[in-house]
Amino acid sequence: MHAKRQTISKSWPIPRKGTKYVIVASHEKKNGIPILIILRDILKLAKNRREVKRILQQEMVFVNDKMIKKENFSVLPFDILKIGEKNYELGFSDKGKFKVKETTRKDRVLKVIGKKILKNKKIQLNLLYGKNILTKEKVNIGDSVVIKDKKIERVIYLEKGKEAVVLVGKHKGKEGKIDKIEDKIATLCCENAKINVHVGSIMVK
Repeated sequence: MHAKRQTISKSWPIPRKGTKYVIVASHEKKNGIPILIILRDILKLAKNRREVKRILQQEMVFVNDKMIKKENFSVLPFDILKIGEKNYELGFSDKGKFKVKETTRKDRVLKVIGKKILKNKKIQLNLLYGKNILTKEKVNIGDSVVIKDKKIERVIYLEKGKEAVVLVGKHKGKEGKIDKIEDKIATLCCENAKINVHVGSIMVK
């Protein structure tokens, strides 16, 4: 399935002019980007769709430890992409465009955006991008969790001194260390300046 190039998300780092149609992501169309675009247009590991298919057929591409074989598979922000021996993380540039960077991280990090107590007293955490997970860990909304094998391996608390990335707004994609949090406003120390953003717009990593 394809869509007109002019209708794709502005977060895709591809020219607005070019072939009339581009591939559509398999799911999470508003938040994700097809693996085809990552392999061909971002990482430049393939020149065309045929070469992307060949790479996928070699069974060397994984997203969050899941082998990927379809070129329209939607990779979401903070997913861990493994190609051969290298690991990459999908994130954002400071201009709000998708960016893929090499990382030593093996497990994805997701922000907790909601939680509720179920009948069996287990806690269900609602995570970024529609993910849910059950836990007995003490976790607050705004914290982040490291997910491994569909379980929480570690909690990253929203607090001073933690690294964070801005998810929405004019500062989308900017990363920095939290200098302070007051009245739900977080001050991030970025490379060249300090910025103030609402805690709801950031994710600690």
